[in-house]
Amino acid sequence: MNDDEYKVAEHLPSSIDAEPITSLAQVTDVELGKINTDLLLIYPAIDSLNEQLIDYLAVQMHVDEYDDTENLDVKRQQVKQSFLLHRLKGTKYAVQKAVSTVYQSAKVEEWPAYSGDPYHFRISGITAPIEDGAVVNKLVRIVNAYKNTRSWLDYIEFIESTTTTTTKSVACIMDDENLTITSKITDEIIINTNMRAAVGLMDDEEVFVNVELARI
Repeated sequence: MNDDEYKVAEHLPSSIDAEPITSLAQVTDVELGKINTDLLLIYPAIDSLNEQLIDYLAVQMHVDEYDDTENLDVKRQQVKQSFLLHRLKGTKYAVQKAVSTVYQSAKVEEWPAYSGDPYHFRISGITAPIEDGAVVNKLVRIVNAYKNTRSWLDYIEFIESTTTTTTKSVACIMDDENLTITSKITDEIIINTNMRAAVGLMDDEEVFVNVELARI
Protein backbone atom coordinates (compact mmCIF):
# COMPACT_ATOMS: atom_id res chain seq x y z
CA MET A 1 0.00 0.00 0.00
CA ASN A 2 1.33 3.42 -0.94
CA ASP A 3 1.33 6.16 1.68
CA ASP A 4 -1.10 8.28 -0.37
CA GLU A 5 -3.58 5.39 -0.36
CA TYR A 6 -3.62 4.99 3.41
CA LYS A 7 -6.70 6.36 5.19
CA VAL A 8 -6.70 6.72 8.97
CA ALA A 9 -10.50 6.48 9.12
CA GLU A 10 -10.41 3.08 7.40
CA HIS A 11 -7.89 1.57 9.81
CA LEU A 12 -9.14 2.55 13.25
CA PRO A 13 -8.94 -0.20 15.88
CA SER A 14 -12.31 -1.45 17.07
CA SER A 15 -11.84 0.17 20.48
CA ILE A 16 -12.08 3.68 19.01
CA ASP A 17 -13.97 3.03 15.73
CA ALA A 18 -16.96 5.15 16.76
CA GLU A 19 -18.08 8.75 16.82
CA PRO A 20 -16.63 11.30 17.33
CA ILE A 21 -13.29 9.55 16.58
CA THR A 22 -14.48 8.39 13.15
CA SER A 23 -15.28 11.95 12.05
CA LEU A 24 -11.98 13.26 13.45
CA ALA A 25 -10.11 10.59 11.50
CA GLN A 26 -11.92 11.57 8.29
CA VAL A 27 -10.94 15.22 8.80
CA THR A 28 -7.37 14.11 9.42
CA ASP A 29 -7.36 12.19 6.13
CA VAL A 30 -8.55 15.29 4.25
CA GLU A 31 -5.86 17.52 5.79
CA LEU A 32 -3.09 14.98 5.25
CA GLY A 33 -4.12 14.78 1.60
CA LYS A 34 -3.37 18.48 1.21
CA ILE A 35 0.30 18.10 2.17
CA ASN A 36 2.82 18.48 -0.61
CA THR A 37 5.02 15.45 0.02
CA ASP A 38 7.89 17.05 -1.90
CA LEU A 39 8.29 19.49 1.00
CA LEU A 40 9.07 16.58 3.30
CA LEU A 41 12.31 16.03 1.39
CA ILE A 42 13.79 19.43 2.31
CA TYR A 43 15.80 18.22 5.29
CA PRO A 44 17.69 15.42 3.48
CA ALA A 45 18.24 17.84 0.60
CA ILE A 46 19.83 20.61 2.71
CA ASP A 47 23.32 19.80 1.42
CA SER A 48 22.17 20.51 -2.13
CA LEU A 49 19.90 23.52 -1.54
CA ASN A 50 21.08 26.91 -2.73
CA GLU A 51 22.13 29.65 -0.31
CA GLN A 52 18.92 31.66 -0.62
CA LEU A 53 16.80 28.68 0.43
CA ILE A 54 19.15 27.94 3.32
CA ASP A 55 18.74 31.53 4.55
CA TYR A 56 14.94 31.15 4.33
CA LEU A 57 15.06 27.88 6.26
CA ALA A 58 17.21 29.47 8.96
CA VAL A 59 14.52 32.08 9.56
CA GLN A 60 11.71 29.53 9.48
CA MET A 61 13.51 27.20 11.90
CA HIS A 62 14.58 29.99 14.25
CA VAL A 63 18.28 29.09 14.10
CA ASP A 64 19.93 30.80 17.09
CA GLU A 65 22.77 33.19 16.22
CA TYR A 66 22.52 32.38 12.52
CA ASP A 67 25.21 34.29 10.62
CA ASP A 68 24.15 35.08 7.06
CA THR A 69 27.71 36.22 6.27
CA GLU A 70 29.18 32.75 6.86
CA ASN A 71 30.08 30.43 4.00
CA LEU A 72 27.40 28.08 2.68
CA ASP A 73 28.80 24.93 4.34
CA VAL A 74 28.62 26.54 7.80
CA LYS A 75 25.09 27.78 7.12
CA ARG A 76 23.95 24.32 6.11
CA GLN A 77 25.47 22.86 9.27
CA GLN A 78 23.66 25.40 11.44
CA VAL A 79 20.32 24.70 9.79
CA LYS A 80 20.72 20.91 10.02
CA GLN A 81 21.69 21.06 13.68
CA SER A 82 18.84 23.39 14.66
CA PHE A 83 16.28 20.56 14.86
CA LEU A 84 18.34 18.57 17.34
CA LEU A 85 19.66 21.54 19.30
CA HIS A 86 16.21 22.99 19.93
CA ARG A 87 15.00 19.61 21.16
CA LEU A 88 18.01 19.19 23.46
CA LYS A 89 18.36 22.76 24.74
CA GLY A 90 19.67 22.88 28.28
CA THR A 91 21.99 19.89 27.90
CA LYS A 92 25.77 19.73 27.67
CA TYR A 93 25.40 18.02 24.29
CA ALA A 94 23.47 20.97 22.84
CA VAL A 95 26.01 23.51 24.15
CA GLN A 96 28.91 21.44 22.77
CA LYS A 97 27.33 21.15 19.33
CA ALA A 98 26.51 24.84 19.26
CA VAL A 99 29.96 26.15 20.28
CA SER A 100 31.65 23.87 17.77
CA THR A 101 29.96 25.84 14.99
CA VAL A 102 32.02 28.86 16.11
CA TYR A 103 35.27 27.13 17.15
CA GLN A 104 35.63 23.51 16.05
CA SER A 105 38.19 22.76 18.75
CA ALA A 106 36.07 24.20 21.58
CA LYS A 107 35.25 21.76 24.36
CA VAL A 108 32.62 22.12 27.07
CA GLU A 109 33.95 20.99 30.45
CA GLU A 110 31.73 20.74 33.50
CA TRP A 111 32.91 21.83 36.95
CA PRO A 112 34.21 18.46 38.27
CA ALA A 113 36.75 18.35 35.40
CA TYR A 114 38.58 21.45 36.65
CA SER A 115 37.56 21.66 40.34
CA GLY A 116 35.07 24.44 39.67
CA ASP A 117 31.97 25.35 41.62
CA PRO A 118 28.87 23.15 41.28
CA TYR A 119 26.71 23.93 38.24
CA HIS A 120 29.54 25.86 36.59
CA PHE A 121 31.34 25.00 33.35
CA ARG A 122 33.97 26.37 31.01
CA ILE A 123 34.76 26.42 27.31
CA SER A 124 38.34 25.22 26.77
CA GLY A 125 40.74 23.87 24.18
CA ILE A 126 40.22 26.60 21.59
CA THR A 127 43.30 26.63 19.37
CA ALA A 128 42.18 29.49 17.12
CA PRO A 129 43.71 32.91 17.87
CA ILE A 130 41.71 35.61 19.64
CA GLU A 131 41.47 37.89 16.64
CA ASP A 132 37.99 39.35 16.83
CA GLY A 133 36.01 40.25 19.93
CA ALA A 134 32.79 39.93 17.92
CA VAL A 135 33.42 36.20 17.46
CA VAL A 136 33.87 35.70 21.21
CA ASN A 137 30.70 37.73 21.75
CA LYS A 138 28.89 35.36 19.40
CA LEU A 139 30.25 32.35 21.29
CA VAL A 140 28.94 33.75 24.58
CA ARG A 141 25.51 34.42 23.09
CA ILE A 142 25.31 30.87 21.71
CA VAL A 143 26.30 29.42 25.09
CA ASN A 144 23.59 31.46 26.81
CA ALA A 145 21.03 30.38 24.18
CA TYR A 146 21.60 26.64 24.70
CA LYS A 147 22.68 26.20 28.34
CA ASN A 148 20.16 25.62 31.09
CA THR A 149 19.29 28.44 33.47
CA ARG A 150 21.03 27.00 36.53
CA SER A 151 24.42 26.58 34.78
CA TRP A 152 27.05 29.32 34.70
CA LEU A 153 29.90 29.86 32.28
CA ASP A 154 33.10 30.54 34.23
CA TYR A 155 35.42 31.44 31.37
CA ILE A 156 36.55 30.77 27.82
CA GLU A 157 40.03 29.33 27.44
CA PHE A 158 42.25 29.75 24.37
CA ILE A 159 45.33 27.58 23.82
CA GLU A 160 48.16 29.48 22.12
CA SER A 161 51.37 27.86 20.83
CA THR A 162 54.58 29.75 20.13
CA THR A 163 57.22 29.11 17.51
CA THR A 164 59.18 27.24 20.18
CA THR A 165 56.21 24.84 20.57
CA THR A 166 55.64 26.07 24.13
CA THR A 167 51.93 25.86 24.86
CA LYS A 168 50.26 28.65 26.80
CA SER A 169 46.75 28.95 28.13
CA VAL A 170 44.89 32.23 27.93
CA ALA A 171 41.55 32.59 29.65
CA CYS A 172 38.94 35.33 29.28
CA ILE A 173 36.78 35.94 32.34
CA MET A 174 34.15 38.66 32.56
CA ASP A 175 32.76 40.39 35.63
CA ASP A 176 30.75 43.60 35.88
CA GLU A 177 33.60 45.94 34.95
CA ASN A 178 36.69 44.03 33.93
CA LEU A 179 37.97 41.48 31.48
CA THR A 180 40.53 39.24 33.17
CA ILE A 181 43.21 37.63 31.01
CA THR A 182 45.29 34.96 32.69
CA SER A 183 48.16 32.79 31.47
CA LYS A 184 50.28 29.99 32.86
CA ILE A 185 53.41 32.07 32.36
CA THR A 186 52.31 35.62 33.19
CA ASP A 187 50.76 37.42 36.08
CA GLU A 188 47.06 38.16 35.94
CA ILE A 189 46.20 41.17 33.78
CA ILE A 190 43.05 43.17 34.54
CA ILE A 191 41.72 45.24 31.66
CA ASN A 192 38.84 47.67 31.83
CA THR A 193 36.08 46.56 29.46
CA ASN A 194 35.66 50.06 28.08
CA MET A 195 38.91 49.56 26.19
CA ARG A 196 38.62 48.41 22.60
CA ALA A 197 41.95 46.56 22.54
CA ALA A 198 44.60 45.27 24.91
CA VAL A 199 47.98 43.62 24.63
CA GLY A 200 49.80 41.21 26.94
CA LEU A 201 53.47 40.22 26.63
CA MET A 202 54.18 36.51 26.85
CA ASP A 203 57.74 35.23 26.55
CA ASP A 204 58.83 38.11 24.33
CA GLU A 205 55.82 37.58 22.08
CA GLU A 206 52.77 39.78 21.94
CA VAL A 207 49.26 38.42 22.19
CA PHE A 208 46.70 40.90 20.91
CA VAL A 209 43.17 40.71 22.24
CA ASN A 210 40.32 42.77 20.83
CA VAL A 211 38.13 43.66 23.78
CA GLU A 212 34.46 44.31 23.19
CA LEU A 213 32.94 41.24 24.80
CA ALA A 214 29.44 40.59 26.06
CA ARG A 215 29.31 40.08 29.80
CA ILE A 216 28.76 36.49 30.87
